[in-house]
Amino acid sequence: MAHQAVPAPTVRHLALMYGTLTQGELNNYLEVVSADGEDRKQEIKRSWPAAAAAFQQLVATEAGLPESIVTRAMPPEMNNYLNQIRADSAFAKTFANYPISFEEVEIDKLVAGQRIVHLDWVRQLFEKGKPKNLAAFCLDPGQDSTPITIARSGSTAYTASSHNPGMRFLGVFEQPYQADGVHGHHPGGQPVHAIVLLLGYGISTINVYRVGARLILGNGFHRLYALKAVGLTHVPAVVQQVTHPQLEMPAVIGELPREHLVSTTRPGLMKDFFDEHLVCEITQQKFIKTMQVGWGSNDALVPVPG
Repeated sequence: MAHQAVPAPTVRHLALMYGTLTQGELNNYLEVVSADGEDRKQEIKRSWPAAAAAFQQLVATEAGLPESIVTRAMPPEMNNYLNQIRADSAFAKTFANYPISFEEVEIDKLVAGQRIVHLDWVRQLFEKGKPKNLAAFCLDPGQDSTPITIARSGSTAYTASSHNPGMRFLGVFEQPYQADGVHGHHPGGQPVHAIVLLLGYGISTINVYRVGARLILGNGFHRLYALKAVGLTHVPAVVQQVTHPQLEMPAVIGELPREHLVSTTRPGLMKDFFDEHLVCEITQQKFIKTMQVGWGSNDALVPVPG
């Protein structure tokens, strides 16, 4: 008897830290993000006041907790590896605007701008257990190789799609045309120069912003969640020293404004995602990230002064 194929799941499972949300924010998540039925949404709304009260209790009793975060120096035997990371061109360009250090940081007290954990992705990380090379898992800059599908969607446009929502436009560069640099493609005529549009993903190095005594997570949220879940308390990270947050930091980090993460006495921390009083599970319709890139040209004859 032939086995029937098991249909792929059509939803993603998310953990929502709803204890930190306002009622309006919760309603928005349930209306825009959640694929749950109305009964489940109403159940979450009924349980939200208790979750919000639990978080306000933490605000009252743990004021200043982010400033007590513990960091440790990286072991001296890691110096050669860390020098190799510094020499990586993508790493160097990404962190060119900040004084940086490599440190082992305490996971629990990192300030997190995220509100949602993608549980299916974390479970994939769980399947591998603790990484054999923790430093590489946390610091290597180029770990994301999710395929990107490209399709022509117009005479002057392509549409790219990826199952990874982190896909982004990485910029443009120009160089003299070289046939071997574009896999032998020849458009006709006599090409002289090439303008190249780049798509891909951001650097994968776990990094944080140091603002005063607190550390605010910049990148690596799901890996940190997974590492804490398998029992780790401290992990390697790039620490970016910030002197002027208003000028040096992005306006929004994760899902929250910079000012909230920098100035709130007791913002959401990584440890809060493991507090069952603050978190509920919701589902989300599966999606892919799409992006259209296009081009155009304008011709003109400009007189050259005699």
